[in-house]
Formats: sequence, C-alpha cells, structure tokens
Amino acid sequence: MPRDTAYPSTSTVQSRMPVASMLRPVESAAAVWAAARREFGVGNLEQMPLRARMLDVLEHLQRGHLLALMGTTVPAVWLDGRADIALLAGVLFCCGYVEIAGRHRDNANIVYFTLSPLGARKLREGRAWWRSLTPLQRLKVRLFG
Repeated sequence: MPRDTAYPSTSTVQSRMPVASMLRPVESAAAVWAAARREFGVGNLEQMPLRARMLDVLEHLQRGHLLALMGTTVPAVWLDGRADIALLAGVLFCCGYVEIAGRHRDNANIVYFTLSPLGARKLREGRAWWRSLTPLQRLKVRLFG
C-alpha cells in the first residue's frame, strides 16, 4: 500500500532520488502562486522577521522536508515539526525561497514546496550571519526575533 504522505523515506533522501518523481505535476503553477501570495502575502521587508526561526525553517527544508499548502478557498500551510510556519510562509512564498515540487498524488488541493536555489543562497548567508554572532546576541535573536 503506498504511503499517504509525500515525504520520502530516509533511504530515498540519502540516495538523492528526486522528490518530484514521487509527486504529480501541478496543473496551474500560476494559480498556486496566486493563492499562496494572496493568503500569505507580505509587504516590503526591511528586516527578516523571526530571523532565527526562518533560519531553522530553511535548514529544515534543505534536509528534504516539504512545505505543504493545503486548500483552495482558505489555504493553510504545514511543515513537519514547525508549528510557527504560518508566521513565516508569506516570506517564503513572496521572496521566492521555495519552489513548487508537485502536488499530492490523490488530492490536487495539496501542493508541496521545496527549497529553491534562492532559498539555499539565503540559508548560506543566514548561516554565515549566525556564526558571526556572539552567544549573547544569538540568545537575543532567539528571544526577541
């Protein structure tokens, strides 16, 4: 019986099998992006919100976890182990840090996203920034954003 989730097994991730091969193609990528940006849109950002949490989310995505966008009229997002993903989804969608991986094989209303090349670059920049902070500065960033 096939697994219900689109998440690859650990052996699949280690063998570098493309996640997209386990998913169906999205019929209208423009409609998906429009719904995501409409629901989770953010204005111009002068500073990244929740910087430490965003770095954690980008690292989570780089490890192979997929961001799920569910629903059409009132979309919701879900990322395994990240309860605060709804706070950061707008930045991920509007800044182009994620790209469409595909849709669920049985439910066209669930679209999965993976880390984009722009998101990978932001992750590298974020890691360098994080390493440049002192322990006290890291604590302040964790506590106050």
